[in-house]
Amino acid sequence: MTLPRMAVAVTSFGFVGFGLAYTLWPLSMAGLTDILLPTPTARIDFAATYGGLQIGFGLFLLLCVRRPAWTEPGLWAGAAALGGLVSVRLQSIAAAGGQATLPIWEGLALELGGAVVNGIMLWRLRPR
Repeated sequence: MTLPRMAVAVTSFGFVGFGLAYTLWPLSMAGLTDILLPTPTARIDFAATYGGLQIGFGLFLLLCVRRPAWTEPGLWAGAAALGGLVSVRLQSIAAAGGQATLPIWEGLALELGGAVVNGIMLWRLRPR
């Protein structure tokens, strides 16, 4: 397997893994970032949004791994999704005056690392 396809695979596993965690343990995962889920409706919506969307996106990336011609679109999708998370997280941290808990900084580090790796792999695919 090529390095770009491996990057898509790792990104896929990250999205599916976090998606499963948010789906199976919504209260614990929400608690990491001080989100309260006081009603079944809140838990259902949280699991669907944070869990279901990530699982679906991760499965799309896994399909990109299985189809070599889809490697570049998979890298673009991973870089765009992670880059979007990074930009909004950074803007929100700045708006909060830098007051963020450790899980927020850890999330930023994972997302930034993933976005950079996907970007580097896209650069490697460019024709010379």
